[in-house]
Amino acid sequence: MPAPFTDSQDTTLVYSGVTYACTSIVRNAEGGGDLTDQKVDVSTLDLASGACRVYQNPPLQDCGAGGANGTRTFQIDFFGADEPTLNESATLVITQSDGTIFTGNATCTSCSSTWATGEVVSGSATFSVDEE
Repeated sequence: MPAPFTDSQDTTLVYSGVTYACTSIVRNAEGGGDLTDQKVDVSTLDLASGACRVYQNPPLQDCGAGGANGTRTFQIDFFGADEPTLNESATLVITQSDGTIFTGNATCTSCSSTWATGEVVSGSATFSVDEE
């Protein structure tokens, strides 16, 4: 009988041709913004108590962090001193034994390393998927 849930084991992440020894991969998605309900409250203090608020359309639409289609990011934790190059678009491939989870171009937007006494060098990085 197959397991009821997919486990994380046997997952690899390759970015710009470098394989990272990941201990955690978190996929995040942010919508493109709800353009139908972005009214600006322009109520003033001269309104009497109990009066209705006054709204108008905003001068700019909030389309979300990734524009009209939204944005996807991957936050990873890994072992090793190799850090992904910042601010350059490169191929990101995440696979598991039963197939590819993600493949596409992404940009490493942040990266950090931890070098601590008695510990293995570790790091974390965030990749923003390039708009398609």
